[in-house]
Amino acid sequence: MEGVILISRLFHVGQEIPRVENDLRECRELLAAFWEHLPPVEEDVIIERMHTIQHNIRSLTNRKRALHEEQQALIIQAVTFACGET
Repeated sequence: MEGVILISRLFHVGQEIPRVENDLRECRELLAAFWEHLPPVEEDVIIERMHTIQHNIRSLTNRKRALHEEQQALIIQAVTFACGET
């Protein structure tokens, strides 16, 4: 049963990484769009929005790193588990 759980989690992590990467790309593109345009009429609102986007980028980057670390650990566990079964 442990092997099934490991493989299942590994599969889900593998699916989540591209979603996080896509969200990260979208946030970076949105932030770049803010930087490319002329100063806004409501500068405080835009600055707050940019800070929110930067926070989201940091969070997504941390999430992506954690997923990659979990993926590596799961692969090691799966290999170790498989080798122990033979």
